[in-house]
Parts: sequence; C-alpha cells; structure tokens
Amino acid sequence: MKSLIMCALLSFHLNATFAQDLTGVFYDPRDGQEYETVILEYESNDITISREWFTANLNFEKEGSFCYKNYQEYCNTYGRLYNWTAAMDACPGGWHLSTQDEWDMLTKSYGGVRVAAAEIKEGGDSGLDILMAGFGESDGSYIDIGVNGYYWNTPEIKSQIPGLITFHTGEEYLSSDQINDTHRNSVRCVKDY
Repeated sequence: MKSLIMCALLSFHLNATFAQDLTGVFYDPRDGQEYETVILEYESNDITISREWFTANLNFEKEGSFCYKNYQEYCNTYGRLYNWTAAMDACPGGWHLSTQDEWDMLTKSYGGVRVAAAEIKEGGDSGLDILMAGFGESDGSYIDIGVNGYYWNTPEIKSQIPGLITFHTGEEYLSSDQINDTHRNSVRCVKDY
C-alpha cells in the first residue's frame, strides 16, 4: 500500500511539473488539431521580450504541404513539410511563420548558434522540442528524417525571402541559410504580437 501511495505521489509530482512547463494549448479552428505552446522570454537591452511558440511542427493540410514519403504516420509524428509558398501562410490566424529575428533571440538566449540547438531540440530546456523531420524535394524525394530538422523562417513577418534554420542530430550548433523555395521543410508558428 505504501508503495502505491508513493507511486501516486510521484506521478502527481511529474504531472504537476509538466503542467508548469506547458503554457497553453491552441486549437486550430481550421481542422480541430491542437498544439501545445510555450512562452519564451528573451532579454534584449534590459527589456524582456516574450514570444509564444508552437511546441510541435505544424500539421495543417493544404496545397503545397506533404507527408514525408507520403506516409500519414510521418505527418502524425513530425508534422507536414511545406514548400515555401505554402509555408508563408500555413499558420492559423493570429500566428505567423517564425522569423529570423525570433530564431536569433531564441538562440542568443541559449548561448548562441554554436551551442543553442541542444536546448531547442527535443528534450532541451526550451520546451520547443524541435524534431529531426527531414525534408523533401520538388521531385518527390525525401531524406534525413531522424537525422536533421529543416525549418522555414523569414527575415521579417510577411517577407517573400525563404530562410532556413537547420538542426543536426548529435550536434549542439544550428545553422541559418537561404534555400530554394521548392524545398519542403517544417513550419513552427509564433503568435502575432
């Protein structure tokens, strides 16, 4: 009986700790899917800036979005991959595709681009749980699932320039590049401010 009570108390403590880390849940009215969210705070010139992020990759089906190798199971786990045109307006109303400035603030908060990925990827302290969802090409080929994560971003909200944030399995660094707009990459949404 004593061990049952201890298990129940431990379970309550773990659930309570998780609930404290969870900021909220957003229900996408377009398809009824739910996304956990987390608010991350950044310090900039003695000012605290807050941004609310999805903690999962977007999984909204629309033209220009794809499941890795066309398997629904991958979408259920990793979210959908979007070409650039689809990515620019894939996030629900009141949310936007993450910007380069938001990624810069995030990486700076976790020690910079050389070490921040460890805290941003799945299991890291940020709570964002970035996944290694791979990417797709316009010819229908897909690579790198479980190895690398590729995330669209923009230099600014509503920008037409495709940017890319890349995470690598087993590495603490992340990279920021520009890429061909026909690639199929993951999307993380950030609440409008």
